[in-house]
Amino acid sequence: MMDSVMRNWKKLLNESGFNRIMQILTGNLPAVDTIAFITAANPYGEPLGAKDNIARNKDLASWLRERGLGFIRIRGRFGGPEKSFIVNNITKEETIAAGKRFEQESVIWGEKTFDDKGDPTGFEFYYIEGDNIVQTRNIVLSGEEVEDREDFYSQERQSAGRKFLIPFFDADYEIETTDETNNYSHIRALTTSEKEDHKDIVGEINHRIRLSLEQSRTPKSRWHHRKILQMRLRELKNKL
Repeated sequence: MMDSVMRNWKKLLNESGFNRIMQILTGNLPAVDTIAFITAANPYGEPLGAKDNIARNKDLASWLRERGLGFIRIRGRFGGPEKSFIVNNITKEETIAAGKRFEQESVIWGEKTFDDKGDPTGFEFYYIEGDNIVQTRNIVLSGEEVEDREDFYSQERQSAGRKFLIPFFDADYEIETTDETNNYSHIRALTTSEKEDHKDIVGEINHRIRLSLEQSRTPKSRWHHRKILQMRLRELKNKL
């Protein structure tokens, strides 16, 4: 009898925690107008041991508290286990500063959106590398399809926590229409003048190829660079 009660209580805690997260991310919690997803683990894609990552996230939690920022601890898998924070009512500038302070290749920041009547319509999320917005999404996925995922998802902190994700780099959820049917990996050889005209993006492509092949990087880091590499290849093909 007691085991059954405890199982039901844990299920209730899981459900309530997940529901609160989804209320925040869908814009249905009046007290939260901006959010960020931040971790301090694995600086610049360098895999660290659990003890070091725990210490780094403890420092991040202190950094957030010093600024009066509330947060929810979450976990997930991005090529390996990762613990991170959903931070409430943080500015984009503070999010970028935290990413730099804790040596992260990317952070996610979101702001609540409103209709003409001033009613909330959801959140718009920004995938940020350094100071630059790489991609934007306006949807959070959960449910059976996400629960079946074995990698690249977030979930609430409880041991049986339900999963969710923001579908960055997924063509089915592009906000701006792009021709995703283009086979951007098949780009013809560039002439000397084309290489010079597009030297910045060609240089970035070559740099990200090298980073995506480094076995010393975390799987999340290699995924990060491969996905942005695909975007830059598509941009280059559209310029030719």
